[in-house]
Amino acid sequence: MKYLLLSIIVFGSLAANAADILKDFDSLGGNDALIDRAKLLQPDKKINIVQNRVVSRRWRHEVSPTYTNIIGGDAYLNTQTIGLDYHLHISPQWAVGAGYFSAYNQLSKEGEFLISNEALVPDIDEPREGYEAFVNYHPIYGKFNFFNLGVVHFDMYALAAVGSIKLKSGSTSTYSVGGGIGFWFSQHLTSRFEIRERFYEAQRFDRAIDMDVTVASVSIGYLL
Repeated sequence: MKYLLLSIIVFGSLAANAADILKDFDSLGGNDALIDRAKLLQPDKKINIVQNRVVSRRWRHEVSPTYTNIIGGDAYLNTQTIGLDYHLHISPQWAVGAGYFSAYNQLSKEGEFLISNEALVPDIDEPREGYEAFVNYHPIYGKFNFFNLGVVHFDMYALAAVGSIKLKSGSTSTYSVGGGIGFWFSQHLTSRFEIRERFYEAQRFDRAIDMDVTVASVSIGYLL
């Protein structure tokens, strides 16, 4: 319920500001004064000039609903998560934040085969939900023309995260390392594609084992 209410707030804000998002999508091309000067020199040509960063990310807030697919880990389990991330952009290079995710699990084909044909119950310790705090570092920055509709800014970044994950057996600590690419479609609309390795300890019938899973996520966000 908490996640649902937060998502409604985020998308409500997006809907309320849809006109602003569409209006400023084409404004990320850069310096208007340079464009006007270039047009005077060559009035018959269509010109886009990309200068410095146009989307300010100094002390700005970003909220993004996130979908994640878990790759690897337990062979008997398929897991996806839905969550909500918050980023505080301190500067164009650095951001800190926190996130919550809720996991949805189902048996894989191997797990179903084990139950149907071997009459055995798989020994799994599925994730239920989790919380993380993270830091992002953006060393690479660029822009590209998006089908002549506007200029999209992007950053490639590295990340590190620590947190707590609730499993079937109980809660345990977790940490992650990885990277991603963030897109800035306008002064408000954002998107991210991210890959990270998540590490935690799961319980088996007779022992604890170290889990190493690949977390692939995509999100659409709003920059305040």
